[in-house]
Amino acid sequence: MQNQSWKDKAACLGENVDDYFDNYEEDVELRSVIDQVCRECPVRKMCFAAGVSGKETGVWGGVYLEQGDISREFNRHKARENWAKTWQSLITDK
Repeated sequence: MQNQSWKDKAACLGENVDDYFDNYEEDVELRSVIDQVCRECPVRKMCFAAGVSGKETGVWGGVYLEQGDISREFNRHKARENWAKTWQSLITDK
C-alpha cells in the first residue's frame, strides 16, 4: 500500500468530500471554487498522481477524472487560462 500521508496536508482536508465528487458534477458554480482550492493546494501533484494511478473518479489535483482519465464533460467549464494555471500548478514546484 502506498504512503498516503500527503493527504494530511491537503487543502481540502476536513471539507465536504462530496463537493469533490457528486456535488462537483451537479453544481456548476461550485466547480470554480473547488478548482481554486486545488490550484493552491500544496499536495496537488501527489493528489493528481494518486487519482490517475488509482483510476479514481472525482476531482484529483484540480482535474476531474473518470476512472483515472481526464473527463471532458466535467472539465469543460474551465477557461483556457484556468487550464493553464491548473497544469502549471501540476508541473512546477510553486
